[in-house]
Amino acid sequence: MRTQLPPQMNLVALAGRIQPQDGSLAAARSHAMSVRTRLGKTFALHSAKKIGSHARQTAIHRFSDLDFMVVFRKEEFIWGGRLVSSDTILNKLVTDLGDRYPSTYVRRDVLAASLVFGSSGQSLDVVPAMFLGFTGARPVFQIPDGQGGWLRTSPETHDRHFEIHQERSGNRLRKVSQLLKWWKHARTQPLPIRSFYIDMLLCTGGLGAPVGKTYGGCLEDFFEYLVATECRALLDPCVIAGEISPNDTYAQRETLYRAASFALVHARAASLAEKRRDFPEANRQWDLVFNGNY
Repeated sequence: MRTQLPPQMNLVALAGRIQPQDGSLAAARSHAMSVRTRLGKTFALHSAKKIGSHARQTAIHRFSDLDFMVVFRKEEFIWGGRLVSSDTILNKLVTDLGDRYPSTYVRRDVLAASLVFGSSGQSLDVVPAMFLGFTGARPVFQIPDGQGGWLRTSPETHDRHFEIHQERSGNRLRKVSQLLKWWKHARTQPLPIRSFYIDMLLCTGGLGAPVGKTYGGCLEDFFEYLVATECRALLDPCVIAGEISPNDTYAQRETLYRAASFALVHARAASLAEKRRDFPEANRQWDLVFNGNY
C-alpha cells in the first residue's frame, strides 16, 4: 500500500502525476500561435516567446498557465515622445483579443491579458513587453508591473540561472519546484505565492535540491525559509528585477505565512516519523501538508 512506502517514493510518484499533459501543451502552443498571428495584424510586433514555468519546465498539470511574452516595437509604447502607462497597453490587448475571440473568456490579469480557452481549459497569459537592451549577452525587457508602471525582466537570464541550479542538483530541482506548486494549488483557493518567486528562491541560499537530500527535506527547508523570513520579498539573484515579491498585499503575505507555518510543522513531523521508519505516520503528515492531495 502507498502508506507503507517511504515518503520519498511517494513524493517521487506525486511529482510524476502532476506533470503537464502532452495534449494540453499542444493546445497551449496552438493558442499561442493563433494569438501571435492576431496581434501581428493589429500591432507592430518584434517577436514572441514562451516564458515562465513552462519555459523552465516547472509547470504542473491543470494549474500552470502558459505565459507568452509578446515583444512590441517601441512605437507601440510611445505617445507624444513619452512612455505610455502599462495599463493602456494591457487594456488595448484585452480589447483586441476580446474582439478576436468572442467566445473565449478574456480578462486583464496583473501583468497580462489572460485568455481561458474552453476547448482545453488551458489559460494563456499574454505579457506585453518592450526591448530595452542587453545585460551581458542576454536581452532585457520591460513588462507591466501591475500598477500602471513598468518593471525590468530578462526571461532568458532567469531561465539560464535556474538551469544552472537544476544541473547542480543532479536534475532534481524542477521536481521540487513542481511539488511546491502542487502545494500551492492543493486547496480550494490557491496560496498567494508566485511561481517565479518559488523558482528563484530555490536558486538562493542552497535551498534547491542538494545532492543527498530527499524531496521531503527540500520541501521542509523551503517552508522553514518562508517562516524565518516571514515571506518577505527576495532580491533578484540575477540583479535585474530588483525585488521579487511572493505576492501583492500584506493580507496575502499573512495567508502565505500561516500556510507555510502549518506545512513546516507537519513536514518536520513527517521527517521524524520517517527517521523512526514509521512510514504510515510520515505519509499521513505529508497528506496534511498537501491538504489531502498527496
